[in-house]
Amino acid sequence: MIANKMIESVVLIEGQNVNQETLGISLGNAKQFVIGRAGAIGVILHISANSPADLGNALVEFAKVPGVNGVLTLALRLQ
Repeated sequence: MIANKMIESVVLIEGQNVNQETLGISLGNAKQFVIGRAGAIGVILHISANSPADLGNALVEFAKVPGVNGVLTLALRLQ
């Protein structure tokens, strides 16, 4: 486990009618910032989490949102 480091990720959330409002869910120890639309594919998010486990939990929560067809990690960075 990585101690005292933040983990950040850029994520593509795929799905029709997926937007900032539908993705406004509680992520526990992770925070999201909507970067923008990815055309008709979905939304690109920047997520900052306290640990890899928190990031993983956030990705699972996004996958559960109605209308989401896929969650794809585009980049990871430890701070």
